[in-house]
Amino acid sequence: MPIVGPVFQGILMTQFAAQGFTGSKLVQLSSAIGNGVANYLLASAIYQGVAVGIGVGAGVGTGTVQGIIGPVTSTNIMTMMTAVGFTGAKSFQMATAIGNGFSAFIATGIVTSASAGVAAGTGTGKLIVVGPAMASSILAMFTAVGFVGSKTPLLASAIGNGICNTILSTGIVVTVIVGAGFPPTPMTGVDTGKLF
Repeated sequence: MPIVGPVFQGILMTQFAAQGFTGSKLVQLSSAIGNGVANYLLASAIYQGVAVGIGVGAGVGTGTVQGIIGPVTSTNIMTMMTAVGFTGAKSFQMATAIGNGFSAFIATGIVTSASAGVAAGTGTGKLIVVGPAMASSILAMFTAVGFVGSKTPLLASAIGNGICNTILSTGIVVTVIVGAGFPPTPMTGVDTGKLF
């Protein structure tokens, strides 16, 4: 299933409820984070990998992002929240809800790629993301739902950088490449694509 903001919003609502959040603005908060993260990933996240397989030629890859788990994402978000001064009693629960939500959300995404040099095999690589750019996307969505407080940019920064730090440090993309090529000899090549 392609990643979309409303799906992440629903996951976040469930995760926030599990952490005891029941505020009247929870829908707007979840919507802003969900859409901000999804919009950034769909517009800007690029997959770069190495293709290994058989046959000289080109293939099309399909795969997923693996290795992103809630506790690691939560820790990265909490580290960034602490760095920008969010140390309140519910900060850990907020970071946990967002981290667990993101790990469930990213698992629903599909990476499509084009392999140059390998007709059939596998691709392995990373999503290339930029924390401040994701933070800007989240901040734009915060503004859209009416969150314009003085600390809002700091919260967007903490979430965006925390998520991107996790993607860059532990996220691995694995694709299965299918195509036509000849001769059937071991080959390596480049696998590039996007998250959908």
